[in-house]
Amino acid sequence: MNDELIDSATRWIVLLRSGQATAADWQRYEQWRAEDPRREALCQQLETRLGVFQIAQAQGVSGKVLQQALEAPTSRRAVLRGALMGAAVIAGAGWLARPALEDLTADLRTGTGERRTVELADGSEMLLNARSTADIQFDAQRRVVRLREGELLVKIAKDSSRAFFIQTDQARLHAYGNRLLLREREGQGHVVALSGALEINGQNGERLQLDAGQEVSYDRFGFGPVQASSSGATAWIDGFLQVRDRPLAEVIDALRPYHNGVLRLDPAVAGLRVSGLYRLDNPDQILDTLARTLPIHITRRTGLWVTVGAT
Repeated sequence: MNDELIDSATRWIVLLRSGQATAADWQRYEQWRAEDPRREALCQQLETRLGVFQIAQAQGVSGKVLQQALEAPTSRRAVLRGALMGAAVIAGAGWLARPALEDLTADLRTGTGERRTVELADGSEMLLNARSTADIQFDAQRRVVRLREGELLVKIAKDSSRAFFIQTDQARLHAYGNRLLLREREGQGHVVALSGALEINGQNGERLQLDAGQEVSYDRFGFGPVQASSSGATAWIDGFLQVRDRPLAEVIDALRPYHNGVLRLDPAVAGLRVSGLYRLDNPDQILDTLARTLPIHITRRTGLWVTVGAT
């Protein structure tokens, strides 16, 4: 796929999802995609996998109404943007992804670059990282947090009569301590027992106990090696990314929830080692800093499509 095609597709994404596209714009888009089989193939894939072009049109919402909603208070603006664009989770393949519609109904959700602290009904405190969704299911017998996608840190209030569980697509955690960190994105999970032990039940029936100060990664096939927790695991709470001799792929994964649009990584440079302390709220600045210290090149197309490749 050449750069010109990518640039053109990105411009159409920006226009047709802006809420300001006219009927003439849609007509020109249809003409543009019909002129080249490669364009048609790309648009079909975008629509099938992501639904990026037809959301506003399918909802029958006029550009004027969309613009008025975008100028509404922050909460309504966030809902509208979520409905049209989604709190995008950027897949490893580099496509602009949108969440499943059910994610928009989650009890708790954060958008791109947003961190949120919530006090739960039992007095526990939960911190959500950017692009995270969760449900709260408390009753008289148990306390359950379902992490649909993303990352959270929870400080669990004592309750001798009700156990505290966290459920994800790939695992179920039973917390015995009062502080833990959990991340699960695109089927890849990571748990840190910050204080107190916890038990993890994997999707394949495997069971693992972590003691305080330990962490482990997992997926649907099982657990990785248990390791001592890194000092930078909770740095995102204060808006920082702290890494020490970690692969570039891990850094890019941490930046994606803070970057608007596609952030692609060339596998040829994914294993480069990175150390440093960076401000998460400015991912473009982090990328530029990395480009000055590593043999990588940052290519930006219309601000929404960024590729990290070899120099």
